[in-house]
Amino acid sequence: MLMGVFGAILPRFVLLVGWVNDPNAWTSLFGAPVWFLFFPWTTLVYGFVALNGMSFINWIFVAAALLIDLGTWGIGAFATRQQVSSYRGT
Repeated sequence: MLMGVFGAILPRFVLLVGWVNDPNAWTSLFGAPVWFLFFPWTTLVYGFVALNGMSFINWIFVAAALLIDLGTWGIGAFATRQQVSSYRGT
């Protein structure tokens, strides 16, 4: 449980610290700092790799971070499936 909390808070904290230190760079990169609420790992990885230009390997890193974010949402839905009233599995 501690690793889940750490994994959910760490990227948001790093993005917040980076945004506080250089808000102009992060705002010009993303437009608005609301993406980190829904896709924190993707935003963090994109923020690091987009500064040097997006090559094929950088897109692979962004795609892997997106899969981590989507996996987090999927694990949350899977873990609470029996608490949802419409669940009919065995």
